[in-house]
Amino acid sequence: MLINEADFVVDLATLNSPKKPGISALMRIKNGAEFLRLSIESHLPYFDEIVACYNDCSDETEAILLELQQEHPDKIKLYHYLPKVHPPLSEGNKQADTHCVHSLANYYNYTLSKAQYCVATKLDDDHLAITPNLAKVVAKVRQDIARGVRKIYTFSGVNLLGKPQEQLKVYGNLPFVGTGDHMFFPVCSNIYFRQTEKYEAFVFDKPRFEKEYQGILYFHLKHVKKDLGFANLDLATQTASNQQFLATLRGWTLPEFYQQVLVQELDSFGKRLEFTVRSVPGLAALLYRLTGKHTPLRIARLQQFQQDLSCIDFERDVVQVIRDFAAQPLLRHQTATAPQVSESC
Repeated sequence: MLINEADFVVDLATLNSPKKPGISALMRIKNGAEFLRLSIESHLPYFDEIVACYNDCSDETEAILLELQQEHPDKIKLYHYLPKVHPPLSEGNKQADTHCVHSLANYYNYTLSKAQYCVATKLDDDHLAITPNLAKVVAKVRQDIARGVRKIYTFSGVNLLGKPQEQLKVYGNLPFVGTGDHMFFPVCSNIYFRQTEKYEAFVFDKPRFEKEYQGILYFHLKHVKKDLGFANLDLATQTASNQQFLATLRGWTLPEFYQQVLVQELDSFGKRLEFTVRSVPGLAALLYRLTGKHTPLRIARLQQFQQDLSCIDFERDVVQVIRDFAAQPLLRHQTATAPQVSESC
């Protein structure tokens, strides 16, 4: 198939076009079938649309997206990004610039350009929503949209480890994930993706928006996948990543997770003092007004992380949900046909 690459180059100025009040979730997917339906269905009630953009898939991703679009035609928008995209950490990725159609950054900016609503957030194919927390934050974001307030609302996830039919634990090597690149943000040309040597990264041009940390909103299932989440890397990088992961991994139960985080985040008198001082009601807001600096992430996260996870029963709401989902077929209807994507298919 001949590809007109010009169709996939993104003019960032178009991000300033008028948007409807609401929230768009942005998905960029390559071979993400394993937990794709679980991710979408656990988040779908909270967003006005899910923009699902898929690239170079050889698994059931395309068919699953079609099923979901047929079930939720008003909410799920499909786009097929045709140019091959260089894998993260690859030499091709390292050499590509932001506006190259083969770069991760352009692929992500293309997906962002399809958002119809004024606030967007990234959603990955291996996220399981913590629904009480997500519902609360989405309500806050919607209230601010109605008031004309434009902010950035950052949030975290918790990395899980294990196999669905066995015991799941928190991935102790990197328990928290997502805080630097998962957030609700205004759709505009001030915020976009730039290519880096390893991945893509958010860019926040001036004027900057105020940031608020919102807590833990999802469980990350990357290391619950059969391939440990490394399958989309090039072969050499995939092999090295698997070997390093398996050689060094450690898992925590949820109580161990609580204890280890407290120990690591408050491991000195200075950190304990700073945590205590910044926990004084209203002090963080005052310091921001005086200095323009936000509460350090580790403190903002520590202040509420036990509360964020206390709203769920880990065995019932996470372990059993994942186990039940993994026991079902990836395709529910077995009637997949060519996807009716929105454009560029």
